[in-house]
Amino acid sequence: MDMSIQLRAANGAICTLSLSFNNDGPLGTFFRYIGDTATYIARYDDLFTGKEEKIDVSQVAVSMNGIELQDREFFAAIQEGRQPNASVASVLGCYQVLHDLEQQLGMG
Repeated sequence: MDMSIQLRAANGAICTLSLSFNNDGPLGTFFRYIGDTATYIARYDDLFTGKEEKIDVSQVAVSMNGIELQDREFFAAIQEGRQPNASVASVLGCYQVLHDLEQQLGMG
């Protein structure tokens, strides 16, 4: 099972994060994020450098539980009368661009 998160930046660039869950380990084993300047490993709610050095993220948010943070954002958006971060509506434009590309490549 694969998951892809896309966004279109203000300058028109398209950014993609793709994750694959085709893993022999148990669910939640780890994710490796490879960037331009560093590699990070996420295990459950802990974050490490590519050299297994633990990164202190305790000051980043009120919780390190991703599901809780997602829920907090969702309810805060309802209370404030706004779209939540990472709402479906916020990525529809990106999906339109990907659809147009698919059509141009004759894949759809």
